[in-house]
This record gives sequence, structure tokens and C-alpha cells, in this order.
Amino acid sequence: MARTKRLQLLLSEIEYETLKSYAASKQVPMSEVLRDYIKTLEKPS
Repeated sequence: MARTKRLQLLLSEIEYETLKSYAASKQVPMSEVLRDYIKTLEKPS
């Protein structure tokens, strides 16, 4: 699936560091962590 949409968001320092640390522990980019989470959300009907 081609990615054509862009999302920009602001995070607190703690949120950013938490995401960064989690992504590093899994050895994946931060964007992949967020994409994987979005896949767990209920699809709109």
C-alpha cells in the first residue's frame, strides 16, 4: 500500500523520549511504532 498521507504532531519531551526509547529497543523507526499501533485500532465503518 502506497503511503500518500503525512501527519505532523507535537509531543512532550517525555512522550518523545518514551517513543524514541521504545523504537530503539525494538530496532525500528519511530514512525513504524506509530504505524503498527494504528493498525491495532478499530477500522472506521
